[in-house]
Order: sequence, then structure tokens, then C-alpha cells
Amino acid sequence: MENNNFDYYMIESDGAYQSPALMCDDDVDPEGIEYLYDMEKAAEGTVTHLTFRPPYPKKPQMVDYLFLTGRQVFSRKIYDVLKSQEIKGLQWVPAVIRGRKGEKYTDYWVANVFHKYAFLDPQKTEGVIDEDDGEWIGIDKMVLSEDAASKVPLDERRVFMVQESGARVLYHKSIVDLIMSVNPIGLQFIPLEKWYNGISYKL
Repeated sequence: MENNNFDYYMIESDGAYQSPALMCDDDVDPEGIEYLYDMEKAAEGTVTHLTFRPPYPKKPQMVDYLFLTGRQVFSRKIYDVLKSQEIKGLQWVPAVIRGRKGEKYTDYWVANVFHKYAFLDPQKTEGVIDEDDGEWIGIDKMVLSEDAASKVPLDERRVFMVQESGARVLYHKSIVDLIMSVNPIGLQFIPLEKWYNGISYKL
């Protein structure tokens, strides 16, 4: 996209590390990630209890980005560079991650993204639409409607959830540049125009 106001990226694991995927630690708090689906801020003092999700890597590597059922969990390195930005629509919720042997990792935060916008161009976006209600069933490739996005100030959409595509989150280049400035490991950002469903299996 030529205009930097509409320069967005998707985050993916870079495939170079055996990083664990995460899930709610039901042994500690079975409803611990319900707030992520409420599309609002979690209560003050909330701590998210997570654990490794099978299949387990043989030698788990705790990198700077971990996958949580369509959400993102970031290390202190990334949290530190973004926490002072006061990014609207994004709340940092501390996480306690339990490994397979009971070890605990506490220098991680869940990115609770609660701004959700329908900015996709329905004519250019590729996927399957339900004929009955006109809703997207699955999206293979996303194309942003700059006309739709321009109605919302950039400050309100530097990070937001894609309303038409479940839990997918878009990051504006200004946020991507901040994250990449600390040389994180275990992640990469894919320009929206190059992203497609299933790209994570090709990285």
C-alpha cells in the first residue's frame, strides 16, 4: 500500500525455533481466557494462566512471540518497547505460563486487542461467504478498503482485530517498526498484501 496510513501486517511464527503453542491452563483457571472474547478490557489485576498445548516440541524455546488460539503472547522485550505507547484498543495482561515439567515463565504478556473493525474490501477479499447471511465463513486473502479504514483515525487502528475474520489481528507499520527495533526472535511480520491463509505452513 502506498499510503503509510494503510500499511498493515500480520504476525506469524518465523519457523526457526521450537516454540510452544499455548492454551488456557485449566488446572489453574478454566475460564482464564474468556475475557479475550468479550472485546473489552479485562478487569484490573487479571492474570492469565497458560500452559503448553500439544503437540509439544522436544526442546521448547521461549521466544518473543507465542501463539495462543489466534491471539498473541509477547515477551518482556516487546512489552517494554510498546507499553509506553498507550496503543488504543490494546491492553497488556500479564501471563503465567506453565511448562510440561511444572516450570513457570512469568515474563510474558497477552495482547488483549479489543478494537474490532470491518475494513475489508468485499470485492477484492478472497474466501467463502455464507449465502444466507452474507457473512464470511473463511478468508483466504484479505484486501483492506482504504475508504472504510479512513473513517477511523489512525490512532484508533494501529492494532485491531479483523471483524470479518475471527481472531486475526492487523498491526500498523508504526507498531511493527517498534517491535522489530528490539530484534525479537521467533516472529516475523507479513505484509497484508502478501499474506494468505495457510502461509504459516510455508514459513
